[in-house]
Amino acid sequence: MTGQKYSAMSVLINSHRLRVLVALCILFTLWWVLLGVAEREAGRAEQQGTRLMLNQIRSVLVVKGAEIRLQEGADFRALAGRNPFEWFGSEPARYDGICHDESPEPGRWCFKPLQTGDKGYKKDTAGAQGQVIFQPRQPITLGDRQGSGDTPMAWVVAVEFTDRNGNGRLDEQDLQSGLRLQPVETQNDRAEH
Repeated sequence: MTGQKYSAMSVLINSHRLRVLVALCILFTLWWVLLGVAEREAGRAEQQGTRLMLNQIRSVLVVKGAEIRLQEGADFRALAGRNPFEWFGSEPARYDGICHDESPEPGRWCFKPLQTGDKGYKKDTAGAQGQVIFQPRQPITLGDRQGSGDTPMAWVVAVEFTDRNGNGRLDEQDLQSGLRLQPVETQNDRAEH
């Protein structure tokens, strides 16, 4: 049996190949981890941006509620279901106006008016009432609600009131205190159930 001779050169070449292979494995692992971190941070940034927009809408509702209270008394029912983006001083970033498709582009907001026959927050008539829709790019969680690229999130402007008789509905004897943003299912979700 003849022994195979190893030269110092082949050992160096194999050693170099092994180092390159280990370095590539480490780089691939770091790249994989970096992609996971980038995706998680993008989701967190979108969640924070969504919370910021919701807080801006809530601030506009407080201002609008104060205007109504000072001008017309305390009847907020005519504003329930209205488009809160109309009350901003200038058009907010990432707001597309009235929804023309089922939902806006990912990362965008729109207002979807109720169509005749839709069951909305308050009435089933078409008009100025509708839902504020947000289509997330990344999966996000706001409170106990989740949205993703496939699941838009929706809210309506609702009347905040003290429910004196405990029936859960705004009645004539209930004291109205302002406007609030109420989370709802999207109209598509309601149609599927």
